[in-house]
Formats: sequence, structure tokens, C-alpha cells
Amino acid sequence: MDTTAPKRPRHASAPAPRTITDMAPEILLRLPPDDPAYLARAALVCKPWRRLLTSKAFLGRYRAFHRTPPMLGFVLNLKEHFGGMTRFFPTSTFCPTAPDHPGMSVLDARHGRVLLQTAMDQLLVVWDPVTGEEWKIPEVPVFALGFNAAVVCAAAGCDHLDCHGGPFRVAFVGSDNHGYTFACTYSSETGAWSQRIEIEEPAFVNDRPSVLVGNTVYFTCDPSNNFKIVGYNIVAQELTVIWPPSQHEYYSCTVIVKAEDGTLGFTGVQNGRLYLWSMKADPDGDVEWVQRRVIQHKTMLRTRGLTNPPEVVGFAYGPGLIFVRTGNTVFSMELKSGHVRKVYTCRSKNYEVIVVPYMSFYTPGTDYACL
Repeated sequence: MDTTAPKRPRHASAPAPRTITDMAPEILLRLPPDDPAYLARAALVCKPWRRLLTSKAFLGRYRAFHRTPPMLGFVLNLKEHFGGMTRFFPTSTFCPTAPDHPGMSVLDARHGRVLLQTAMDQLLVVWDPVTGEEWKIPEVPVFALGFNAAVVCAAAGCDHLDCHGGPFRVAFVGSDNHGYTFACTYSSETGAWSQRIEIEEPAFVNDRPSVLVGNTVYFTCDPSNNFKIVGYNIVAQELTVIWPPSQHEYYSCTVIVKAEDGTLGFTGVQNGRLYLWSMKADPDGDVEWVQRRVIQHKTMLRTRGLTNPPEVVGFAYGPGLIFVRTGNTVFSMELKSGHVRKVYTCRSKNYEVIVVPYMSFYTPGTDYACL
């Protein structure tokens, strides 16, 4: 009789517990990008973390994980200064080394760059607040009574998460004294402007921020001169004209935006209510405005005692922020949460305020002096 004890089944050894070294990349990956100081402080903990946080592989994962560049601040035109001045107002720990640009005004900000215009001769300058680089754009070879311009990334296949140092384009739309609206594009790669295109449609383009949808940049026109929206497709080199929602044909306190579904949007204030619209195309290709949301004045700002009607002065697509001015105070409001915050107080109620948000990732290895 066999009295040998039965063999016990062998079990695979339990995996070794994960250490902080193993988990560090996943933990650091989840640090919020809207405050660059988190990553900067983490990079100072030890040399391995610094090597990790400054490596291209990790930074690429970090930007892809968060997907939407955060708003690091916004740019305003301070008209109380003689000759005008543009100033960068940080909303995070990031601040450019030269936040003020005397004698300039801001037109646009996109893909990590800011488009400025000199007050005296109306020349265009592209500025990267993260790197501090500036590019002076040659004078537009045509005369314009009124114009606006936008800056866009020109790198092929770019995901627009890290556009610093790459090629860019400047889209220019203006009108002449013969009833024509024209457009042309500057390329940083060729260093020259494209051939001018035009349509026989007078459109007095104003200086409110533009919106990029696909390959088309949209600009608004002066409401006192037949309010309309001009679209400029910088790839197909085509100009189109779109009329705003009929309820807002004669109101100046409006801005065009990028809707949540990525289409052209429109927002404006009327009778104490904020209206949000988006453009919808039918199967035949015709487009129309669809009202998406209406927000009451008091609900929008969650405060009482406001005597001045609100005016929309800016919009940030990624964070879903809208900027509203009432009196001499500018508020930001998150459209999803309804959270409202005061971001700026004007010295005077008598001049126009336009908020141009600046959105970009700012990660270790760029320049710690900017924090």
C-alpha cells in the first residue's frame, strides 16, 4: 500500500508589488495641465523624475492623454495707455517673460501663437508666449479700409498639441473702397503672401476674434454696416458670406464661436438672455442656424445687483469658457458646470474689451523662468 503523500499543486508566484518607481509615470501623467507648476515641482524631486518629465516620449503621452491644450491666460488690449498696449494676463502659474507689447493690439491666438498688430503702421507680428519668439510679417500688398487676420498652424498632419517652432499661416480678410471683399494668406515657409482672391460683396470686417472650423476661418463684420460673417477657406482659396441669426442682426454684443459639435457657432445677448446657436446643414447642403441654449442674465453670472446688461467679449473652445462683460468687470463662465469667476476689472467703462484666450501645453524643459 502506497502511503506517499499526494503532491500539492504548484501555484505561480504572486507578482511583486508595484513600487512608486513603477507607478510614477502613470501618476505624473495625470497631473492637471492647467497649472504647469505641478510638473515643474515634480521634475525637481529627483533626477529620474526630471529625465522622465523632460523626455519626448512622456511629453507626447502627456499631451495625448489630456488631448485639449489648457488655457494658460488671455490677451487684452489696454487702450488707456497712450498708443495702446497688449498685455498677457495669466490664469495659471505660467507667465511669459515679456507679457506687455506697447504700441500693439491683439487680433488672434491659436495653436500656441498670438497674432499682434502694430498701432502706427498696422504691420502684423506673430508671437509665441512660451518660447518668446516673434516673427514680423511683410506688409500686405493691397490696401484695405478695414481688415482682420488669424494665425493657424501649417504643419502637415499636426495634432495641434505642440505647434511651437513649426510653420504657420496668417489668413487676412479685408475690404476695399470699391465694394469688394478680398483675402490672401501669408506662409512662413515661403515668406510671402498668396495671390489675392475677392468677391463683389462689401464686408467691413471688425477686429473681434475669428473662429477656425476645418480649413475655414470665419470673421465677423461691423454690425452698424450690414452685420454678416465672412468665411475664408485657406486651402480651397474661397470666400463665403453667412448671415447671423435674424434675432441678432443689429446687435454688437455678439461673438462667433466653435460649437460643441465642432461646427460654426454664434452667441449673443438680447433682452438679458444669452443665446447659443450652431450652424446645421440639411441633406441638400443648405445651412441654417439652430438655437442650442438660452441662459438667463442672473443665472449666467450668479450674482445680483448688476445694472449693466452683459456683453459677450470672448470664447475659449477647448475649456468651454465664455467671457462676459458687465460694466467694468469681465467674468468667465464654464458652459458645462456654470462656474463663474471674475477675471478682469477695466479701468474705464467707455472702451471696448475683447478677450483673446491663449491655450497651449507648457511642460518641463521649456523654461522654468516663466513659472
